[in-house]
Amino acid sequence: MTQISQLPSQPCSLPPAFITPFVRRCFPSELVMVDFPQALTGLDYLKDLETRRRREQVAALHRLGIERDTLGSDADDVTHRFPGVIAWVKSLDQKDRKAEAFYTQLYIALRRWILINELSLLPFNKHNCVAMLNTLYPPVVSSQPTPRLTATILKQQRDGFFRYIQGVERSGPRILDNLMLQGKRDGDENGWMAVRETLEMYLIVANNIISDCQQITDVKYFAPAEESGNRKGRKFDSGVSFNSDSRPSTSDGKGDKSRPQSPTTTRPKTPGTPGKTGSTLEKIAREFRKMRRNKPEVEEMVHTSYDEQEKPRLKGLRKMRSLGALGDLRQAHASTLSFNGKRGNSTSVFDVDEMRRQRLLYEAKASISQRIGGQRAGAQEV
Repeated sequence: MTQISQLPSQPCSLPPAFITPFVRRCFPSELVMVDFPQALTGLDYLKDLETRRRREQVAALHRLGIERDTLGSDADDVTHRFPGVIAWVKSLDQKDRKAEAFYTQLYIALRRWILINELSLLPFNKHNCVAMLNTLYPPVVSSQPTPRLTATILKQQRDGFFRYIQGVERSGPRILDNLMLQGKRDGDENGWMAVRETLEMYLIVANNIISDCQQITDVKYFAPAEESGNRKGRKFDSGVSFNSDSRPSTSDGKGDKSRPQSPTTTRPKTPGTPGKTGSTLEKIAREFRKMRRNKPEVEEMVHTSYDEQEKPRLKGLRKMRSLGALGDLRQAHASTLSFNGKRGNSTSVFDVDEMRRQRLLYEAKASISQRIGGQRAGAQEV
């Protein structure tokens, strides 16, 4: 509690993102769905939103360093250096007038419907109706809700509803029919739809103003006015502009009068070649393509030398792999094939004729052994 009491007492408000959906749920388009028990809370939230809107406008103008009284006058230097400020403030004034008019209408209309609901409740309770009237229209007005709602207008509203309370007490709620049709448009059952549309327009304008004012940080938010002597064009990081008409001088100013004109300004234009028009970059690209046609292809040279160097190495690798395979065959078939004559030369080349001769010998021996085996089997059977 001590820490809370030491906090500075600053007025705070609810965020518009919370107020807007709450008010829309509290006051929907259908009259039968209006949440009248939460209506007073909705009025407080609307008042908080209106206060927030006005405070954001004042804060934005303060950050810009301008005042409404001197806006656009000769004494206001900010508006001369930043013409966008005047346009923004004028647009803000138009939105402010709309929001103020909408809020004034809502202030009267929503209170009217809240009192209509209270007077229509059965059984009728005069004390509750008077208490609601004192809540909505206090007997003593401390401050005006809007410049248009003067103390006289508020007193007239209070006196008129007090007479309605007395009339409902005598004649019943049927005398409220004329009050419910106030502001009715063609095709509407009563005047609630007009009030609901006014509420929606106010919420849109108020949120738009608050959002615009929060984006203004300082006067630099607006683009400054261009001086008459400044040259229009792009900005460059270097100190020399390549788009200038003449090159900057690096000599002293003594010989400026007798200095001849720069040749870049007097050089005649080169006539364009017919059929080959284009920018300077395109011409340079064409020249490079012409140069590349006469140059030898580097990739072909590299590939040719690479192939010539790699062929012996690949051939040697094939020999090593073949000899390795022959070594495996020598170990697996030592009983049938004879490689004794080639053991001394481990790097000999594979001989096709010799291999074919060895194969024929092997097949002949195999056929002879099969015949001998067949003859022996026949002799045993006999």
